[in-house]
Parts: sequence; structure tokens; C-alpha cells
Amino acid sequence: MAIKSGAVWPIPGRARGGEGIFVTGLAALILGVGLSAFELPDPGRELGAGLCLVGALICCLFLMARNSKGSGTRITAAERTYRAFFDHAIEGIFRTTPEGRYLDANPALATIYGYNDADELMSSLTDIADQLYVESTRREEFAALMSAHDSVTDFVSQIRRQDGSVIWISENARAVRDWTGKLVFYEGTVEDVTAKMETQNTLRRALREMEEASRSKSAFLAAMSHELKTPLNAVLGFAEILNTEMFGPLGNPVYRGYAADIHSSGSRLLGIVNDLLDTARIEGGALTLAKHEVTVFDLIEGGIALGQLRGRANCKIAIDVQPNLPEVEVDPQRLMQAIATLVANAIKFTPDDGQIVIRGRPTPNGGIRIDVSDTGIGMSPEKIAEAFQPFRQLDNTLARRFEGAGLGLSICKGLVDLHGGTLAIESAEGQGTTVSIELPPSRVKLRVLAATG
Repeated sequence: MAIKSGAVWPIPGRARGGEGIFVTGLAALILGVGLSAFELPDPGRELGAGLCLVGALICCLFLMARNSKGSGTRITAAERTYRAFFDHAIEGIFRTTPEGRYLDANPALATIYGYNDADELMSSLTDIADQLYVESTRREEFAALMSAHDSVTDFVSQIRRQDGSVIWISENARAVRDWTGKLVFYEGTVEDVTAKMETQNTLRRALREMEEASRSKSAFLAAMSHELKTPLNAVLGFAEILNTEMFGPLGNPVYRGYAADIHSSGSRLLGIVNDLLDTARIEGGALTLAKHEVTVFDLIEGGIALGQLRGRANCKIAIDVQPNLPEVEVDPQRLMQAIATLVANAIKFTPDDGQIVIRGRPTPNGGIRIDVSDTGIGMSPEKIAEAFQPFRQLDNTLARRFEGAGLGLSICKGLVDLHGGTLAIESAEGQGTTVSIELPPSRVKLRVLAATG
């Protein structure tokens, strides 16, 4: 076999590159151990120990170099991943000095602030307090929060973009400190919340306008109601004089019927005017309670009497009050008015062969509950949800048959709310209705029993 001139014969098992160094070191280590194992003169043993030391050192350096190279590769990959995230993030990301100069910024932040790129932003914005914030004190507030908590969350401010336009931003950031605790820089994110803030401001304006409209409506209702009551009282007074022929006979009995109709219609109109006044007072917070102690039975009895004045009951009305109920501290006139409204509604919508029951019971939490139940036409769940809305008549057919402005239940609820209570309706179409007034334990006055020996 011919051998080419200059050819390098490979040595079996020969390692290449850095692995050759490792193999050399390993060989020196093995040779040194072998020499140390034999009984040699002192120079031989010293040579073996030296080879062991050199071999071990070479192996260690090789392994350290390989690990360092691997770590460097991993760090470089992590840096590339972080930088890709930093550059392509949707939110703005920043690092700033405590004095207010940018150390780093991503493209998204430059876009939010109106700059072409991050380099232009960092070279142009050198004083955040004076150049960025509309209110320069915001930077001081930002730094104060960082000093106190080392972080800020949803720090909302107005800032000036490069073109001079003003937007709203929200910042979330943290303070970065060195091992001694010294503040090094701030880092965090920025989000453009202009659209969100404009929506909130629009909603606030709409709410203020609604509140103002409600106050105007209440003031109008109160003023008009007072203006209507004066002539109405005169009409009712003169109609009663004519109906009773106080100053002599009218001459024709028909006139007495006319006078009675005038008085009846005027009374209904006066009732509506009074309801409007109560609605305006409740909504305006102008209705005050004259509270004193009264029994539940007296409240129910007074409410029934008032309710029957609004509509003559042909059905049976029963009272079922548990004996020995404690007294309650309420405004009797206003709570009787609420009960009267419920009784009048029950009378209105219960047939002649039906029944109305008004019950008084204690509640498990120590309060008092008054139920007005009827066997009338009832309501659907949809109608129950609408029942407490002012001027809402639950059925057009019923509205044409029975008079009323649809204010009774809303006023009733307002009066119960003023007492800290709740008003609830249980009903089903064709199965009657139960409306409950529940007074809290704070309205109940427990009797103090005398000690007996």
C-alpha cells in the first residue's frame, strides 16, 4: 500500500480541540496516581504527586471553561428573548433615574408619547417632571409613593405628547435598589387610558345632569303642587257648601248631584297632588319623620281606616296581629299612609267575594313584619319588577278602569325606606298578592319588665 507524502496519520482515540486538553490532563492524573502507587525513591514519588496535581488542575480548568461557555450561551439567549419581548410589547416599558431622565424605553412607549423611536424619546425627554407631566407635581407624587411603598399601581396622569396634545396615561412601576438599599432606578409600564378616562368623564357628566334634572323635576312638582292645592281646596269647600245646601236649598236636586261630582273629582285630584308633593319631598330628601312609640295594631287599624276612604270595600277585611307584640318607634302618620296605600290597592284589585288579611308578626331577627294579603288578580314577575317605579301603571286596562297616577307603591316604598325598613311583593297572576313591610329591630321598643320578688 502506497503512503502519500505529507499525510498525517490519525492516532487512534485522539481527541480534537479542547477535548485533547482534557484527555492530556486526565492522562497526567492517571500516570501520577500510578507512580504514587509504587514504592519509588523520593524523586519518583514527587514526580507522581506533581503529575496528579497538574492533571487535576487541567481537568478542572477544562470543565470550568466548558461550563462558562454554556452559561454564556444561555445568558445570550435569555437576553435575546427579553429584548424581543421588550421591543415588541404592546404597553410602554421604561427605566428612569430618580432625577427624571430616561435610561431605557421601548418602541411602544415612544409611540404613546408621539416620538419616532425610543432613541429620539430618550434624547428629547431629559426632565420628566417639567417636560412630560401636565402637572409637574405629579413626578414628586410618583417619587413619594415609590419612597413609601417601592411601587405604584395605576398612577393616572395627564401628559404632553411631542406634538403638544394631551393624553391620559396609567403607570405601574417599581423601585430598583442595589445591595446596600440605595435607589438605582425606576422601571415599569405605561398604558394610554385616554379613551377610558373620556368615557368615565362622560358618564360623570351624564350622572350630574341626571341628578340636576331630578332636582329640577322635584322642585317643579313641589311648586306646582302647592299652586294647585290652593284653588283645589277652594273648589272642594264650595262644592261641599253647595252639596249640603248650607245657605239654603239649590232649587233643583240635580245641582246637588253636580256638586257631589265636583267634590268627588276634586278629592281625587287633591289626592294626586298630595302624592306628587310626597314624591318630590322623598326624592329631594325633604321629608322628615315625627317618630314616637305606637302599637302595631293601632298602625294597622289606622291604615285600614285610611285605605277604606279611598275605595269602599265590598270584600272582607280581617286583622291578624300576634298578641303582645312590642311597640315600634315610627312616624305613625307616614306608616299608616303606607299601610293605607297597600290596603287601597288590595281593595281595588280584589273581587267582592274575595278577602283581604292584614297580619302583624315578629321577624326572626327581632324586627316587625306587616303583611297585606289579598285574593285578587295578582301580578306576573315582570309586573312585580316594575311595581315600585313612579308613574308606572301595571296594566293599561286596569289603568282605564281605576283612577290613579301610579305613585302609590313608589311613595309607600320611600316611606318604608325612611324608617330603615324594606318593602317586598309576592304575587302570581290569578292567585292574589302579599305586600310586606318589614321594620328593622332598631325600630322595636322592648318592654322593660318590673322585677318581682
